[in-house]
Amino acid sequence: MTARPVFDTCQYIKKAKNSFCPRWLLAFSPWKYWERNHWAGQDAGEIHGYDRYCSYDDRLPVLIAELERLISKEDLILDLGCNCGFNLNEVKKAGFTAVSGLDINRTAVEYGKQTFGLTGDELLTGSFEERLPEMLQKNRKFTLVYSMGATLELVHPSFDIIKAICDITDRYVLLVISEWGHRYPRFWEYEFNRQGFLLVKCLRPFNGGLPDKEPLAMISLLLFQRLENPDHMSPAR
Repeated sequence: MTARPVFDTCQYIKKAKNSFCPRWLLAFSPWKYWERNHWAGQDAGEIHGYDRYCSYDDRLPVLIAELERLISKEDLILDLGCNCGFNLNEVKKAGFTAVSGLDINRTAVEYGKQTFGLTGDELLTGSFEERLPEMLQKNRKFTLVYSMGATLELVHPSFDIIKAICDITDRYVLLVISEWGHRYPRFWEYEFNRQGFLLVKCLRPFNGGLPDKEPLAMISLLLFQRLENPDHMSPAR
């Protein structure tokens, strides 16, 4: 009996296009701003409204356990695609004192400020394409940047989101994402490696258990660490 491939050729082609196609060519895509505009305009009650992202899920304790293992409570943390800040608030409740989140949905951010008491310094509004280069220009750096759920996989590949993240990250990038799903999957390990970050931990699925979903829907945990000296890299704590 011949084994059936887990991922078909189309998925590999999609990943290859998003990771290797010249960005100037991808910039001509008519879908360049579709996801960005969609998420910016979502309100409560809509398919991706902030009210859908205000509940505890089983990825959160995994995220907090990794944060506690890797960094101190005073280290700078950035949540990319934080929505209303529910997860960010849980991280803050776990004792981390220097937290920030960035999301394009202004309504979600305002709801998070009112509901969770997060400040304007902790919850930021804007697109990754605008705010991440701005952070770099202001020399704003973070010890660890994380993203959970469908966020990076929805950023159009005409923008080098991986380079932008690595430019503002001093030590770790932690992703809890669908490696093969959503609109713009990539070869994540390759893209981080070319920016000087090494994959030091990988769990498929994210909780280390047995897969209970189709491979395309499976959520993985990927931890990347900046490789300052390739010959003498200090291991993750």
